[in-house]
Amino acid sequence: MMHLQLRHELDLETYLEPSILAFSDGSVRALNRAASQTLNSASATPSLLDLCTKRVDALRSYLLACSGSRQPLIDKVSLDSADGSVDYRCFGNLLVPRTRNRPATLLLRLFPVLDARFSAAAERMRRLTAEQQRRLAQQQFDELRSDRLRLVEQYCFVAEALRVVEARTRELQTELSLIRADERERIAQDLHDHAGQEMTRVLAELRALQESVKGPAKQRLDEIVAHVTGVGRKIHHAVVGGRLRIIEELGFTRAIETMAASFAADGKLDLCFRKKGAVPEALPIAVESALYRVAQEALTNVLKHAHGARKVELLLEFASHSLSLKIADDGAGCPAKVAQGVGSENAGIGLRGMRQRMHGIGGTFDIGPRPGAGTVVTATVALACKLHSDATS
Repeated sequence: MMHLQLRHELDLETYLEPSILAFSDGSVRALNRAASQTLNSASATPSLLDLCTKRVDALRSYLLACSGSRQPLIDKVSLDSADGSVDYRCFGNLLVPRTRNRPATLLLRLFPVLDARFSAAAERMRRLTAEQQRRLAQQQFDELRSDRLRLVEQYCFVAEALRVVEARTRELQTELSLIRADERERIAQDLHDHAGQEMTRVLAELRALQESVKGPAKQRLDEIVAHVTGVGRKIHHAVVGGRLRIIEELGFTRAIETMAASFAADGKLDLCFRKKGAVPEALPIAVESALYRVAQEALTNVLKHAHGARKVELLLEFASHSLSLKIADDGAGCPAKVAQGVGSENAGIGLRGMRQRMHGIGGTFDIGPRPGAGTVVTATVALACKLHSDATS
């Protein structure tokens, strides 16, 4: 089993200590620069057994043991070097297992048993008195504790930065989703206001011609009318697709009421929904979407920021030429700086989004204290729609 991977003999130079690539029979395949300078070798690739003047049998047994071991083996070996025979602590790893025609390949890393660096440090420690040793140990302990505190501070800083990045990423994803929804709604509105109306006008002209033409031309005109009708149907589907599905399925008023009821489904809020005035025959898609989103964001803010709120009143008021949405709660109230969009980060983004939505449809948005206690949000937009004569509740 291969414990280490050396793709090339030059990889030996990554080790600072004397390192040898050898076979289990003692022959040397390669040495790094440190081993070449340390060992007293007469040839470029000597045999380790030739470099060992004592304990040769122990070295041979150690090499054979490394060739059959799945784990690194550590043993004391004696090799000749420029300074005479030196004892090394040898770390042996099996690289390539033994085959029928070739002995096992080993990586041997040599560490002098009496390393001058460690010997000097040990000598200095012996010369110190007990009090000096205690002070030195205390100093090292203080340095380690200081390093640990610094690492903890860095970890906390990185963790906080990561939390901020994740929060900002979620906010950007939410804003991107809203932007996509707004763009779909805008395209649908443009199709309805321009392409749809032009298609209706063209279709009316074609049908007028259809009544006055006879013969083969009438058959061709019937085909054109059918084609234009199909195009108009596709435009209608595109307009419907750009509209919020809940509004398309339930209608604007019922969609607002259903969405508000979902916020009070857990019983924490007592919801009171009211509608005043005659409902228009049709509302522009942009108006429906903007007011729905404003109501959704305002109710979300009630749950997040209206501490102590227990009751929420939602009023849809249809006047002769305007539509207003009011959402009032009985919470702790809205600070003036939050109402101006300079409060907490999340609240500021939500309020700016509501103001931008209402500004985009030519409406107004206002937030302020409710008489008594709490906060009231008011969104108003002018209308130019005919009204039903009923539907007042």
